[in-house]
Amino acid sequence: MNYRLDIQLEAIVDIKKAYEWYEDKRIGLGYELITEIEDCYALISEHPDRYGYINGSPNFRRIRVYRFPYIIVYEIADGTVTVNMVKHIKQNRSI
Repeated sequence: MNYRLDIQLEAIVDIKKAYEWYEDKRIGLGYELITEIEDCYALISEHPDRYGYINGSPNFRRIRVYRFPYIIVYEIADGTVTVNMVKHIKQNRSI
């Protein structure tokens, strides 16, 4: 079963900032980040229960973006995966 994916505005803003930062470093690198994030979206929409909770939270889970130092924070409810934020790991040591 594939879960419906709902991406919150905060997550979209996070991705836009990260995309722009990587594009400034090297043209095309921002697109590579987006591809990696989309791959994570596919994984969590198929198997959202596979990934761990954040610091023992009963609601919020995270998946690590493969090639980039980012995590995607999400929650599962009623057949929907809600992506709440996409954060740089070093900026969020508590997550």
